[in-house]
Amino acid sequence: MHLKDILSALSGIIFFIAFVPYIGAIVKGKTKPAKASWLIWATLDSIILIGMYFKHSLNGQIVGAVAGAWIIAILAIKYGKPGWTILDKLCLAGAALGILLWQIWDNPNLAIATSLVVILLGSIPTFVSAYKDPSKEDRKAWTIFFVSCVIAIPAIPVWTLENAGQPIVFLVVETVMMYLLYIKPRK
Repeated sequence: MHLKDILSALSGIIFFIAFVPYIGAIVKGKTKPAKASWLIWATLDSIILIGMYFKHSLNGQIVGAVAGAWIIAILAIKYGKPGWTILDKLCLAGAALGILLWQIWDNPNLAIATSLVVILLGSIPTFVSAYKDPSKEDRKAWTIFFVSCVIAIPAIPVWTLENAGQPIVFLVVETVMMYLLYIKPRK
């Protein structure tokens, strides 16, 4: 096994472990996940996983992300913030567009790229929530997600869209959350 493979597996395990404190915080009522963000992330992560599978570029992080995101998405339906905004609906439409482009042009990279862009947009409700009230997000979980992302970057085997896009976008999302949870000035 190569170092990149070990880092990839480690990143996936750590990413999945990050869901444990997040699940605890949700069940205890300390965190109210944005239902739309988690449903969007779970759906898009699944599309990315399938696209990466077809491009033979799966990594541990996306596997851990899909498993955990669906658990949180289900919990968010019961415990999370209700309702759907226009942005939420547009993000889901973006996921459908990615699948449609893949089917029309028989190119999984179109689904991966579209889904990654929509993941960034789908993160906005969670960013807004963390900006307004950082205490509603679980710092421990987001920190563990961030650590996974840092480990995932040197695990990238080839710097192509199908190999590097997902770890980079995940790192961007987690970096924004780190800023909002730890650095953003409090009033």
